[in-house]
Amino acid sequence: MYCKECGTENQDDCLRCSKCNAYLKSSNSPLTGGNRTKIISFFAFLILPFAWFGGSALIILIAIFALYIMKKDQSFTPIINAKKYMKAYLIFIALSITVISSIAYYDINDTITNYQKYNQEKQYKSDVYSWDYEEHNPKVEMQTGMVAIGGLIATPFVVGFFMFIFNSLFFRPLEEHKNWIIKNGIFSDEKNEKSGSTNIVGRDNLSSYSVADEMLKWNDLLEKELISKEEFEKAKNKLMNGEKV
Repeated sequence: MYCKECGTENQDDCLRCSKCNAYLKSSNSPLTGGNRTKIISFFAFLILPFAWFGGSALIILIAIFALYIMKKDQSFTPIINAKKYMKAYLIFIALSITVISSIAYYDINDTITNYQKYNQEKQYKSDVYSWDYEEHNPKVEMQTGMVAIGGLIATPFVVGFFMFIFNSLFFRPLEEHKNWIIKNGIFSDEKNEKSGSTNIVGRDNLSSYSVADEMLKWNDLLEKELISKEEFEKAKNKLMNGEKV
């Protein structure tokens, strides 16, 4: 696929030109069934961890609020900002897990060391968690320590996987059809036609916008010598180009 702006050849699945970053496809078209399914799947994916421990509650609120503001302001900027907030939130979660896992690992490691020391001296009293000597099991602590280490290793992969899901199922489908979604919504297949108003020499609140009707009105003004020939030609050129006067 070639870019209309700079002529650079790009892959067919690219959304933007690799050279000038211009959009390769029109974003003013309805979403396909596949893209709508992706968006629904994204929210379904968020509901699963929310049902477990509520970790995705904030992400769901961010996504819904961004969609609302996008429709209200007629701008795609809230979705772009939502992506930034999502990254910041995930980084915060990752750092929190890293800190907690590190503290847990070193705490458990100290517990095992103390246990071994007291066991050698046969004077074991209590460990960090105040377990009795008879009930104390170092294997349990070792397993818990492995869980902490696993948390440290898995955290960046989990964050990366979640961002992949966010981009693939939510951000990319919206970006591909952003102009359509802003005006017509996600699940609409028809344009939301709104009647516009055009001001001509102080005449406000005209009904539906029609090039033929406007040309007749401007011609009527010209015949009555209320406007000059030059003004009429300028208005005519704008109307023929689909612009409002």
